[in-house]
Amino acid sequence: MSDKIPAVPQKASLQIRFVVVGGGIAALASAIGLARAGHEVTVLEKSDGHTNRGEHGLRIPPNMSKILYHWGLRQQLLDVALVSRALLFSRLESEELLGTQVWDYELLKETRGDFLLLTHIDLHRLLSETAVAHGVNIRYNAEVVTIVPDLGEVRLASGDTHSADVIVGADGVKGISRDSLVGQHDRGAPVGISIINATFDTKTAVGQLPEELERAADFESNMIFAAFGNKCGALAFPINQWRECTFQFLVQDHTTEGTWGDPPCQDLKTLVPNPCDPRLRFVADNASNAVRVVLKDYSHLENWVHDSSRLVVIGEAAHTFPAIAVQGPAMAVEDAAVLGKLFSHLSSRDQIPSFLWAFQDIRQRRCTAIQQVEHGNVYYMTMADSPEQRARDEALKAKHRAGKNVMAPEDGEESAQWGEVRETFGYDCEDEADNWWVQWGLLRERAKGAQQSQARDFAFTWGNMGVSVSQNEDANSE
Repeated sequence: MSDKIPAVPQKASLQIRFVVVGGGIAALASAIGLARAGHEVTVLEKSDGHTNRGEHGLRIPPNMSKILYHWGLRQQLLDVALVSRALLFSRLESEELLGTQVWDYELLKETRGDFLLLTHIDLHRLLSETAVAHGVNIRYNAEVVTIVPDLGEVRLASGDTHSADVIVGADGVKGISRDSLVGQHDRGAPVGISIINATFDTKTAVGQLPEELERAADFESNMIFAAFGNKCGALAFPINQWRECTFQFLVQDHTTEGTWGDPPCQDLKTLVPNPCDPRLRFVADNASNAVRVVLKDYSHLENWVHDSSRLVVIGEAAHTFPAIAVQGPAMAVEDAAVLGKLFSHLSSRDQIPSFLWAFQDIRQRRCTAIQQVEHGNVYYMTMADSPEQRARDEALKAKHRAGKNVMAPEDGEESAQWGEVRETFGYDCEDEADNWWVQWGLLRERAKGAQQSQARDFAFTWGNMGVSVSQNEDANSE
């Protein structure tokens, strides 16, 4: 959708060395952003580069796709992704239709991005290839075991040591970067909910829709299906050009450990309660590739930058999101874009601390606000049967009966749809970084230049020295 011409990246006048710890979406995106600014970047990934790629689906919101479009990746993304413009909401237990949401084309155009559906493996492959094309050195089977921020060093299990002017920790909430920043390991506290992801053949999973859902479903818009249940929920959306669907189940679960890359779990069928939508029931009973990601609470990081100004954490290492959150990957890519934009202005090493703290200032407020929204979405989907839940369902159904989108505003209210687009989808993180540079970065550079000029004007030389004799001294000498 974006008609913005891919930008020719601005190159920093001073180019420095970055080491990125991790090899996921956040790491690769940050490597691209920094390499576009002309810096030397090495990525250290502990896996072989294949086992850290998942076959599960991702929803890419417009605020993320616009960045990748701006980086010149629009056509490559559209070659592997589906553009989605609609959602369908139903009850998990009864298949009852609650309503639909069709994003207005002109409204989405304002965001300069698209809502995309694709697989993690396709996005990871595209970012890897793009990073290499920009000169990034990606080292696989390179497990970082120690980070020494004060020295700007990372040490590998192999015994090798890499030094950098700045270390970017993009290895997730369980990675060594976060531990090195806070000085201890944060295991997180399970909250009793797991997100279980599975892929399934589309014809088998989505076929034979009930008549009411069949009439409401907009398959040409690559509809996302959301089912609200009693303390549970599910999402489903097409991937791989509709050959498969990704299913994400939100279930009550007392398991304490589980994350991406684990072996398939065997208890999805027992975790999804009955009664249940027959299609969701079939997937839960027959999925052979279900992966459990346990939802945990992690401590909030006050600072993302080490005192040495040699280590900064981004993505999940800095801010965690539920695995079902649409904005989780988006926030990581926004982090990467802001970091790259700021360091495209680097002209002296004494700017490094101010750029890192500016990154935290720009990103922390945004991520905290989006975290609250995403956790609210989990609660909204999994609301327990109650008067509040019944009021929610009735409000959605009333709008649907009136021919309205479920996110349409009530009479007299500001457009809820536009409000979300403006605040979330319409946000341009690169513009925010540019604004910081114009408002604060340039001001500091000018102030520093004025101080240096003043220092040169009053520089000490012996030629400026003279002997001053007072009148009293003259009188005394007489």
